[in-house]
Amino acid sequence: MNDHGSMVVEVAETNETRHLVEYASDEIRETLAQLPEETLVPVEMVRAGSRSNVWKVVALHGRTTPEASATVSTAN
Repeated sequence: MNDHGSMVVEVAETNETRHLVEYASDEIRETLAQLPEETLVPVEMVRAGSRSNVWKVVALHGRTTPEASATVSTAN
């Protein structure tokens, strides 16, 4: 997570890059901020903007191992 509270992630299933810029709670934001790079985390997200690739995380569903199916992987 950068100094502005956003982070870039990759959707594991599609290799799509998304920019997380909003969080449904401080707990979600703090949890994501503490994750090391390449951690796989199933998350629920909704678009945060209508014209760009920015997303709001609305729920976390726990960490998984790299071998497991996941929604996003934290990226640098």
